[in-house]
Amino acid sequence: MTHLLDMHAWVQRALGEPLPPLVEGTLADHADSLAIADVSLWEAAKLVELGRLERSVPLAEFFRLAITPELAVQPITPAIAERVAELEGSGFHKDPADQLIVATGLVHKLRLISDDSRVHQRGKVRLLWRTSQG
Repeated sequence: MTHLLDMHAWVQRALGEPLPPLVEGTLADHADSLAIADVSLWEAAKLVELGRLERSVPLAEFFRLAITPELAVQPITPAIAERVAELEGSGFHKDPADQLIVATGLVHKLRLISDDSRVHQRGKVRLLWRTSQG
């Protein structure tokens, strides 16, 4: 496993929506070494609940299709929880889902695929989106 998709990148990919060319190339090259943080499942469900994520199938079917065998779902561990506490103390923004995603990337030494400017501004984790940062 080498790359961690944030919730938006994972959902975009699952829905077949195009990602930036650099990201598409990376995903193609590392299709068997991708992961998401388990909190991304909750985030997607909340977006469905709030009417901000539309899909053509029920949520359970979406999850079945979007969580492919080569995609690892990383659970929250004590090490990740500890890293979240360190992020909070360092001025990282207060979104708990983003904190868990970034902490997951840091603990597992994964490159995060994210277009979230709040995550990019902090420079805590190696990132990839429109540029080859990190």
